[in-house]
Amino acid sequence: MDTLTARPRLLKQANLSLIRRVIKNRGTATRAEIAGETQISSTTVRSLLAEMMENGEIESIGHDESSGGRKAERYRFKPDKYYGAAICISGSEMHGLLVGICGEILETCRLEFTGDDYEPAITAYLDELIARKDIKSIGIGVPGIVEDGSFWKGSGSSDELCRHDLGDRLAGRYHIPIVMENDLNATAIGFGRCYAREFPCEAPDLTNMAYLHLEKTCVSAGFIVGGRVVRGFRNFAGELGLVPMEDGRILDEWLMEAADDKAYTNLMIRIIGWICGILNPQYVVLGGPDLRKDCIGPISDGFSALLPRHMSAEILYSADLWHDYHDGMAYLTAGKIFDDVQFIKEQP
Repeated sequence: MDTLTARPRLLKQANLSLIRRVIKNRGTATRAEIAGETQISSTTVRSLLAEMMENGEIESIGHDESSGGRKAERYRFKPDKYYGAAICISGSEMHGLLVGICGEILETCRLEFTGDDYEPAITAYLDELIARKDIKSIGIGVPGIVEDGSFWKGSGSSDELCRHDLGDRLAGRYHIPIVMENDLNATAIGFGRCYAREFPCEAPDLTNMAYLHLEKTCVSAGFIVGGRVVRGFRNFAGELGLVPMEDGRILDEWLMEAADDKAYTNLMIRIIGWICGILNPQYVVLGGPDLRKDCIGPISDGFSALLPRHMSAEILYSADLWHDYHDGMAYLTAGKIFDDVQFIKEQP
């Protein structure tokens, strides 16, 4: 058994965090279910549940039916106790979301900003939200390559990438757990979860999917394998537009010059074929403002005839980028709500 060490106050916080996660993941839970899943003693669980009841954090929803003996009391979170705040940035738009503990979106609003100066609008929004709600986590979706609490984004005037320390600065200001994610990865996560809700037989934790996004002069992708985002060694996985082609140009340039639908369709079939040959996803999702919707049918038909059945994938269409983006960031933000304390294994 691993030895875990912590000061008493931190150990209590860690135990509370574990209990909260069990109740959140299950929706409701009894003391025995919590003790069994967390391996925290039943006595400690009883004491902490009583404290959470007194603080108005959880409520009893009654007792389970019993064939004999004492009936087990069942608990759930009060829906208006804890929240997360999510920020979704993409292109010239930025949205703020109030998120419930299970990832439900309770409020949305558009935030105004200038250029790449996101921080004033974000802090004004968060200050107002924190003043009226108990915000336990912050999620930030960004149009760039995420690296810890920062992200890299093109400057627009050159090919150089500029570093934005947005996550680190917000963490220093609010001292609240923060999760930062690339906008396309968050959108892919959101699409997968929305698709699973529409088709309950699909399990988000087992998703194998490529989300192909076309916007202006750029083609990029978000990859999910076994329910996990593929980022790559330097977090550049999915930057398809930078792939060199046989005439010395990059893929983005080829797409720009595909003037007629036939050339565009053939190139898209080729791109999807690469993805399926490397990752073998179950689904390839097409989306983005510059996707030629009239070509989706020919792309699907041509692609189906190109590869063997076991290498092929089902072509899906994402009709609402922001809906998927919001859902993905809400899910990630809610997942961080009870992530303030972690156990550290003692080194031998």
